[in-house]
Amino acid sequence: MSPEPLKYSILGTCVTADAADTGREPLGRPFKYYSRTRIQSIVSTPSPIDPAEITTENVFNRQVILNDHRKTVAQTLSRLEHPLVVDLGDERLPMVHTGHGIITATKAYKQDFLGREGHRRVAEDTELRSDGPFAEACRRFAGLLRPDQRVIVHRTFWATREANGTPVRRLEESERHNAWLGHAYDLFIMALGPRAIVISMPEDLRIPDPDNRWGHEPFHFIPEYHDYLALHIRAAIASMAPARV
Repeated sequence: MSPEPLKYSILGTCVTADAADTGREPLGRPFKYYSRTRIQSIVSTPSPIDPAEITTENVFNRQVILNDHRKTVAQTLSRLEHPLVVDLGDERLPMVHTGHGIITATKAYKQDFLGREGHRRVAEDTELRSDGPFAEACRRFAGLLRPDQRVIVHRTFWATREANGTPVRRLEESERHNAWLGHAYDLFIMALGPRAIVISMPEDLRIPDPDNRWGHEPFHFIPEYHDYLALHIRAAIASMAPARV
């Protein structure tokens, strides 16, 4: 008798999603997968959008734009009855205020909406103050969750070294993102409180994979990374008890 499929959802990047279908013991398909959106965007006010204005033929990219404008993630969070796995890798993407609310400016969004009248770039919260916009968005995100909702935080960072020990291309960019992400994860986990289960990935697995299906980048890793992540997500889910907040 085969075991029941693991029930979980993902809010994050392909680095987390790859654990679903790669490696020695993949997790299996997530119930929901939301990507290319930022915490400040998720908790912002919905923005009206005419689907006919989206020209991309990529179904996933099209749905990303619609979800981000409609704030589908925020509407879904309180209804989840299984663990949510989150990484903050998409926090590198720029944000735009439409005049109604904040959205994440993905490449597909820029293709049709960049420079549109009334849209303005949102300043980055580089200082990550405890009373700043990112920290406040994290608290609002946590407020959308059910009291017993568990969140597995996948603390993923960019690689700084290749497998042979040489620095990655765009080393300064990796180091800059990692410095910001370290503090951002701390604020996010603090906002979640006892709901959070943290998976901190070993640095020696954070190695770019030249043969990765998404390309050779400092945030696309070797198969052993995904083996480790899948193992620890599975273990975290198996050990869960209702959180008290």
